Amino acid sequence: MKKILLVALTPLLFSSCNKDYYEADERIIVEGKITRNNLPLQNAEVRIYPVYNASPSSSIISEIISGNSYDYIDDGYTIAKTYTDAAGKIKTSIPRNINTNVYAIKVTSAYNTKFYGYISHYNTVNYYVNLGNLTF
Repeated sequence: MKKILLVALTPLLFSSCNKDYYEADERIIVEGKITRNNLPLQNAEVRIYPVYNASPSSSIISEIISGNSYDYIDDGYTIAKTYTDAAGKIKTSIPRNINTNVYAIKVTSAYNTKFYGYISHYNTVNYYVNLGNLTF
């Protein structure tokens, strides 16, 4: 019985090697609004993911326009996914990553995608951040 249990649990031991780690139940509440042409952007997909190679220097969250795509590359570790409501608003929460305190936002509507950044210690107060109005 011990051999069967060991064989069954061995894949679980190795599967955790490449995972992000999060600080228990500590979560950051994220709210904001997304508009296009001053109108609410409805049903847009919003993903938030940790970023390990960015060093924001201010609290401003705006579109990321950079020649270096590694600044905001989505490496598949989306930690929150939601959709804008009829008023273009989002409200979600993200777990606090113990390896980074910087997060990027990816917004997709139809076939268009834009990246915004960054959620960081500069704009998070008491585990809350308001993105303001992001223009798509």
